[in-house]
Amino acid sequence: MGILFIINPVAGKGKAEKIVPIIQEICEKCNIDYKILHTTKPKEGTELAKWGTENGYERIISVGGDGTLNEVMNGVVGSQSAIGVIPGGSGNDFIKSINSEKDLERIILDNIYGEINHIDLGKCNGRYFINVASGGMDAEVLINTHRAKRIFSGSMAYLVGLINTIFTYRFKRVKVKIDDLLLEDELTLTAVANGRYYGGGMLPAPMADLRDGYFDICFIKKVSKTKMLRLFPKFIKGEHEKIKEVFFYKGKHVELSSDEEIAVNIDGELELSKRIEFEIIPKALSVITKIK
Repeated sequence: MGILFIINPVAGKGKAEKIVPIIQEICEKCNIDYKILHTTKPKEGTELAKWGTENGYERIISVGGDGTLNEVMNGVVGSQSAIGVIPGGSGNDFIKSINSEKDLERIILDNIYGEINHIDLGKCNGRYFINVASGGMDAEVLINTHRAKRIFSGSMAYLVGLINTIFTYRFKRVKVKIDDLLLEDELTLTAVANGRYYGGGMLPAPMADLRDGYFDICFIKKVSKTKMLRLFPKFIKGEHEKIKEVFFYKGKHVELSSDEEIAVNIDGELELSKRIEFEIIPKALSVITKIK
């Protein structure tokens, strides 16, 4: 059967919805068998994607941000369908790992005709994630950025959220188990990366590879507030490897635990827990990439 496009109409403050006429024009011009469905509530992307797999759609395309992609992916995984992504959100981080194309019409054509490759997935407390899961300070930045969006928008909301977090963040002592390696320290941040980019283009683990069967883990110990201000510009660019409090590891299974609840950012969605478990699932998802 054909192609199912799942649109999050509120993603990117309406950006995703504005892509719909372009999708329709290209599909009609190319005589493509397609259907467009819209999400109307949180988590509905998963339900719509499952419906698509059950009704024989070979390609299921997420049109929205990384949160929409996570929902759609959780409905596609384990099926015969391949997932694609057309960026229509505010962050759009995952697509940077699979397609460097900037032209929207070309991205749509890639999703219609592009090659299909198999990539790894992460699994966190029973739910799949496609890109990056992280705990500690950056998850609290996410909380504070959401609050800042009541007044500010875009990068300004993130900047306000970041500054607020730097001055209010309270370090928690955590245990991190990476396969057979055990770490225990006060945590600034840990990122468990399948893809390379998150948080609007930050590079927590520049060597992350979607097809190598491993997570790339960045663990940052407690740093002073002053050093934190210097660290984040380097973290954003992926230039933080020489900072002495920063450590990189590879692993297939990661456990993060604390006596206090830890804020965890999973593909842009927030979770609070005292124990978080991450597992890599090799070659678990069929993903549409560029036309060759």
